[in-house]
Amino acid sequence: MGDRFALKPVVELLSRRKIAFTAVLAFLFEFVWQATASFLPTFLIAYHGYSVTFASTLFSAYFVIQGLTQPGVGSLSDRYGREETAGLCAVLGISGFTLLLVGSRLAVLLVGIVLVGVSMGWGAALLPRFVDNLSNEERGAGFGLVRTTYMMLSATGSVVVGTIADTAGWGIAFGTFVVFLSVICLSLAGNRLFDLGF
Repeated sequence: MGDRFALKPVVELLSRRKIAFTAVLAFLFEFVWQATASFLPTFLIAYHGYSVTFASTLFSAYFVIQGLTQPGVGSLSDRYGREETAGLCAVLGISGFTLLLVGSRLAVLLVGIVLVGVSMGWGAALLPRFVDNLSNEERGAGFGLVRTTYMMLSATGSVVVGTIADTAGWGIAFGTFVVFLSVICLSLAGNRLFDLGF
């Protein structure tokens, strides 16, 4: 157990480029997921004026869609690549949150919920990238370490977004999700150029 918590191996693992890059992406995605799970019903009530019952129904639909589509997201990542599928999840999330921000009609919100639900299944695409870059000996403790690290950081999502909502309103608060997901897209594009030697 002492070896598992030695500082030097922990720093070495988290400083590997592919592990660190994946951890940053996972933090950004998980930050959005955490805040969405905390505030989506409140956003629908306060920003769009829907009833508690209807907002709760859409919230339940969000989780159902996320659960149903995760196997498909994982399959796409196996077939077309982890980064490509994670990028698709980010693009779907940008589109979905934008619809939730600009439209109040039921049809627009339903499409937005579907897109956000699929997007937040990102873990099926991105988390295997950790395992891909860990040796057989590292996969148990190593995966647990990186997952604990980014989840602890992303747990601030609810506090940060709640504070923004209190000070600047729900539109700005949910707009931060679009910003975070856009950073993911730009980071993936930059990483691809780096891998190609540009």
